Amino acid sequence: MTDQKPLLEFKLLHDAHPLRIEAAKGETSRLIVSFTSVGQERDKWPPKEFVGLASQGGRNHVVCVSDMSRCWMNSKDMLALTVTKISDYVLDHGITEVMAIGTSMGAFNALVLGRIMPLSRIICFTPQYSVHPDILPEEKRWLFFRKQITEWPNKQMDTLPKAPVPIYMFHGDSPDERMHWEKFPTAQNLKHYIFSGADHNFVRNLKGAKMLHKIVRAALNDRPGRMNKLVQRAGGMRREAYVDYVAAQELLAHRKTRKRPSEFDG
Repeated sequence: MTDQKPLLEFKLLHDAHPLRIEAAKGETSRLIVSFTSVGQERDKWPPKEFVGLASQGGRNHVVCVSDMSRCWMNSKDMLALTVTKISDYVLDHGITEVMAIGTSMGAFNALVLGRIMPLSRIICFTPQYSVHPDILPEEKRWLFFRKQITEWPNKQMDTLPKAPVPIYMFHGDSPDERMHWEKFPTAQNLKHYIFSGADHNFVRNLKGAKMLHKIVRAALNDRPGRMNKLVQRAGGMRREAYVDYVAAQELLAHRKTRKRPSEFDG
């Protein structure tokens, strides 16, 4: 899902294990912070994600936050260090808008950032509600990294970033997705979309269908009407509509078939 553009030049803001923070300058006063997901290889830095979509051809500033430990922002001082580096960049470059984007662990981290730092927008694809074994014991993925987490300052997403920041959240409806999105609280500033038949990796499908860039752009520009149309076209719907849809389907499936009256009845 890496979409980094060769023309972007990144400068290291921090490079001490397990955290690497890099920045590419833009032309506007808008900054997009992109958090990486777990990635595919344990011993390598997870690759940058959403860089091209966030940069919009070099117009926006982009800061990429990579976590080698894959701790869901639970390493000591990691969140404070991230906030400090972003804040320094904001002051140095006259930034007036800061937004955050990520998928999976990166999406969770974007939400964590939004709980303590004022953001203009948060865009999160398939975030976990929690990876703590006591909160979601049925979650069996990413055990190699999760077992190394010893402190849990950000155990779960029971409290979302507060209004007025718009939050755009996207999940599939497979069992491994449902266990997370069902636990997320609802909120006036949360626009939560569920994609029927999609699993944790459905972002790749959106990209393949040439819908991902349209959805991200609508979120960056905070156009909920446009977003609703794009999501519907891509096979998704608002969470509340999805819940009603599933309930109707279950009612229909369990409804007893009415027998035609026999001439001998009665």
